[in-house]
Amino acid sequence: MPDISTRLSQLRRELEEHNRRYYDEAAPAISDAEYDALFREVQALEAAHPELITPDSPTRRVGGKATAGFKTVRHAVPMLSLDNLFAKDGAEALQKWIASVEKLLPGEPLEWLVEPKIDGLAINLRYEDGLFTTGATRGDGETGDDITDNLRTIRSIPLRLRGPDVPAVLEVRGEVYLPVAGFRRIVEEMIAAGEEPFANARNTAAGTLKQLDPATVAKRPLEIVLYGLGEVSIAPPPTQVAMLGWLAALGLRTPKFTRLCATAAEVMAAINELDAIRDSFGFETDGAVIKLNSLEQRERAGFTSRAPRWAKAWKYVAEKAETRLRAITVQVGRTGVLTPVAELEPVLLRGSTISRATLHNEDEIRRKDIRIGDTVIIEKAGEVIPAVVSVVLEKRPPEAPPFDFLTHLGGKCPACGGAIRRDPNFVAWVCENVNCPAQLTRRLEYFAKRGALEIDGLGESVADALVERGLVRDPLDLFDLQLEQLAPLNLGTEDEPRTFGEKNARKVLDGIQRAREQPLARWLHALAIPEVGENTAHDLAKFHDSLEAVRDSALLRDVVELDRLHAAAEEANPRARRHKDLSDLDRQQRATQHAELLAAANAAGRRLLDAGFAKPAKGKGATDADAVFVAGPVAARAALAWFASDTGRAVLARLHTLGLSPKGGSAAGGQQLAGQTFVLTGTLETMSRNEAAEKIRALGGNVSASVSRKTHCVVAGPGAGSKLDEARAFGITVLDEPQFVALLGA
Repeated sequence: MPDISTRLSQLRRELEEHNRRYYDEAAPAISDAEYDALFREVQALEAAHPELITPDSPTRRVGGKATAGFKTVRHAVPMLSLDNLFAKDGAEALQKWIASVEKLLPGEPLEWLVEPKIDGLAINLRYEDGLFTTGATRGDGETGDDITDNLRTIRSIPLRLRGPDVPAVLEVRGEVYLPVAGFRRIVEEMIAAGEEPFANARNTAAGTLKQLDPATVAKRPLEIVLYGLGEVSIAPPPTQVAMLGWLAALGLRTPKFTRLCATAAEVMAAINELDAIRDSFGFETDGAVIKLNSLEQRERAGFTSRAPRWAKAWKYVAEKAETRLRAITVQVGRTGVLTPVAELEPVLLRGSTISRATLHNEDEIRRKDIRIGDTVIIEKAGEVIPAVVSVVLEKRPPEAPPFDFLTHLGGKCPACGGAIRRDPNFVAWVCENVNCPAQLTRRLEYFAKRGALEIDGLGESVADALVERGLVRDPLDLFDLQLEQLAPLNLGTEDEPRTFGEKNARKVLDGIQRAREQPLARWLHALAIPEVGENTAHDLAKFHDSLEAVRDSALLRDVVELDRLHAAAEEANPRARRHKDLSDLDRQQRATQHAELLAAANAAGRRLLDAGFAKPAKGKGATDADAVFVAGPVAARAALAWFASDTGRAVLARLHTLGLSPKGGSAAGGQQLAGQTFVLTGTLETMSRNEAAEKIRALGGNVSASVSRKTHCVVAGPGAGSKLDEARAFGITVLDEPQFVALLGA
């Protein structure tokens, strides 16, 4: 046992060192295959000796089961934000601030350190006896959200500090960010899946860390830079420069760019140097941070109520370029929403040639008074698609008329010529023609995408060709397609034809045939019902046997009714401030009405709780009326409205004609796996992992991407990796494929 324990310690240290070399120095000392071999050895030893698993093991970085919510953490030392200096105000603003600090420390020589201001999420890491114990967001500065499990998935955060002089307590502060390359990859994947892409890397990083499922966080390539201190049990180094060196020696990532300056002129030069090279960093920066180098001088310079007096954030002017707006085109989305796009004279902006920019919507165009022919300013500050931010009015052509959205379109959809209307609930115009070819093409892609009916081979070009040739006017027309129609399909042009071919056609037809057997959850997702995404579709399918059951759902009607009763009870509440001037009689009448509404709300909540479609609310004084829904009122209203619409009725009728009746809930085989969580790993031979997941969900079970102590069972096929090792380490039941198939049929 001592030999195994020693070997494990050695392996963990090696892996942590390789992580440091990879993330800190961008200079890996071994190949990925060699790293994986060391990692697998740790997994194997821990699986054989689970009593030797430690919290700082590299294998603990894979997130566990999603939590119900975040606890809050009170910061031992408040996390303050920085006041800003703006580049548009020039060097004078910087000199004025530095002079104000010099007045606080008269006659003393001052040194300043300039660091990049990373566009990420501020966090606090707490280490006790060298072990990472807690990670939290800044929150309101006094308390933040405990996101420890999510932060553990970030490989550039050491789980144990290294070195002989590790303090008993160390809180270190910094920024979690998403590298530009990782962000671009995520956006490309979202666009390929037909999803609305994230706007920028900063929001994506922040949103990722607020995910309740660490397994989701682990899939995003987040990284960290650390540059400040909270609580420390020993006296820290005397300067920011020395402190950064100390943190790096402990194994923590620190800024690569720092400049020590003695004068305002040197600080300005460092800020300009940083601005010139920041695009090469691989992460988004929106400024520089200037700090007093001496920690002792900082204490004497002091703080305002919200920020230190000894540090400022210098905000760069957002990257902008001037160009001419040649035209405005309008794109049609799968739901019929019409989105205006600026067609520009190509212009270079932050290393990219930009020829298109978003105009968002009609109201945005009107607010900025954007006209065709205008010289416009476009901005790209981490955005996927640059935006038009303003018009150079002095360069406006005298003949340029105000842009009128409806007139520009001639009152009709640019794709189909059909009627359009302004949606009263959103700032958008919508094509009312459900048979619009642009909408149909997007719906067809959505219908066939992974997570929906997963029809392999039916991508954008095939969808375009099917619609253009008139072979498909509705996604359900796919089920009437024949090989002789699909094989000769021309994906090119008349001048340069490109035939789809029999092999590809058979692949698509096989996928269409498999779609006939797809469960209710996938169909609910594929039909693109407003507000019903993939997760909501699975939730609805657990409690309904068929599409008709969702259409007639008493559960969804109770959710809508309970939401209405809540609003009505709030309006009737005689203790509400808006009712302070009521007469005694009116107050008594409202009190009676309020009590009746609460009683009705409690009854609706109890029905949902009894059905399992809601969970009891936590907190003092919570009642049945406060039940937490499986699917909320927005999704419930949208689903009921869709099924009641002409479109919904037509879809159900067509499905009946095609003999399609997807099953869910008890109709899909009962609830014998209810409350059980499964993890799938390796390759299954008789079904795909997606099919296996659907079968588990159809029997009431849950499917997770990661193993935790709450996992009921791991299904392992050939090629199973770390999840199988973790299951054995936790003593979790492991089934091979024949055992799993037998369980499904039990």
